Amino acid sequence: MSSDAQSAANALNLAAYFDDLYRPTERYWWRRGDPYSADPDDYPTSLLTQLTLRVIRDRVPGRALDLGAGEGADSIRLALLGYTVTAVEISEVACEKIKSFAAEAGVDVSVVSADIGAYRPEGQFNIVICNGVLHYIRDKTRVIGLMQEATSPGGLNIVSSWTTFSEVPPCHNSVPVYCDDENGIIAHAYASWTLKLKYFERDKAEASHTGMPQHSHSHVKLIAEKPAP
Repeated sequence: MSSDAQSAANALNLAAYFDDLYRPTERYWWRRGDPYSADPDDYPTSLLTQLTLRVIRDRVPGRALDLGAGEGADSIRLALLGYTVTAVEISEVACEKIKSFAAEAGVDVSVVSADIGAYRPEGQFNIVICNGVLHYIRDKTRVIGLMQEATSPGGLNIVSSWTTFSEVPPCHNSVPVYCDDENGIIAHAYASWTLKLKYFERDKAEASHTGMPQHSHSHVKLIAEKPAP
């Protein structure tokens, strides 16, 4: 099988995997509290969300791109803050949830059903989020390159991905997973950007969703600002 055919097959499997995760319950993520609060103090266990809100609170809202948007919590939160948001998600079930939750919150989010490995952003964005997705992407360099090209000077990339510090739990081995080293592809890709956050989160117990055995993950988490040309 060619690499393109293999990538397409992996994307179909990933879409089906997340459809099955998202379909049984109204919410898979963010079941407790307000998932759209703009108060950083409302996220004591999510350093990335907390720091993102602190970094952007004095910025003028612009365009935001959320790659692998899940059920749309990050997208809707930014839309409520005045951003024009495009949410890209491989799961059709999740896409319908984003539309429904955005309507309930009273905001417009442009929802695109696509594999981010094949997606081409249009124009430039002030914020590009890729939260919990890159560990499903083999060719991280290419996707990060597209993210960076789509970011306006002074704009932010917000990234979270699993690292090799922890083994992938068996409950997550239903689809291929490609964890990065802590100082691997992701960290090196932002070496010339201004880092607002670079954090290695190790063996953190997973508490964001239910329906799986108790397990933990390790992450690399970055907030990086694109330098002026």
